[in-house]
Amino acid sequence: MNDRPMPLGEHLRELRNRLIVYLLFLIPVGVYAFIKARLIVRFLLLPTHGAVHSLIVLSPTEGLYTFIELALVAGFVVTSPILIYEIAAFVRPALEPSERHLVIVYAPIVLLLFVVGLAFGYFVFLPVVLHFVLQFATAPFQAFISLGKYIGFIVNLTLPFGLIFELPVVVYGLTRVGILTPAFLRKQRRIAILVIFVVAAAVTPPDAFSMMVMVVPMLVLYEVSILVSELAARRHPPMV
Repeated sequence: MNDRPMPLGEHLRELRNRLIVYLLFLIPVGVYAFIKARLIVRFLLLPTHGAVHSLIVLSPTEGLYTFIELALVAGFVVTSPILIYEIAAFVRPALEPSERHLVIVYAPIVLLLFVVGLAFGYFVFLPVVLHFVLQFATAPFQAFISLGKYIGFIVNLTLPFGLIFELPVVVYGLTRVGILTPAFLRKQRRIAILVIFVVAAAVTPPDAFSMMVMVVPMLVLYEVSILVSELAARRHPPMV
């Protein structure tokens, strides 16, 4: 790709073409995930440790709509490397020649952090939350959990961790363009800690252990982000 300035129309056409390329991967993966939706549901039942053996559907269309939602989410997760590549390739020409290597270096880091975040949400955070909430569905009660509610619960608790773990990369980029500074992040540390505890209290069950399972990694990510910001500010002065 040459370095000549591109008019807005060309940028939009390139963005459209890259989205089409991504969709060409997303659609078949999503279709395959839809076909294997029952197998995926069994996998998503594993964190319950046998407390939930089966799910129910409460309307004629709930199964269909839930399988479609599950296929889209699974397709997005599986094809996320392609999406990251297409975004990186679209942004790369707008960077200075000396900065374009950053795309090659940091695109894999973005993907790795996303995968690590998903893994933490699924293997660590989700079992803790499920253990707490499902203890209220034991005898003398019998749990009837709908397919749609359960899948929505899993997605809403797991997928955000993939985005939360991108915080160091976001901070690095904002530091490079001069929007954030290490001094600002250190100054706002108390507010950040308060926000983290409030968010954790809002999305976790009302017990200290579950809340700390979410608070600790977020605090670590914030401290890592400060170090990343210091590194970016020291090695590369703001671009603006």
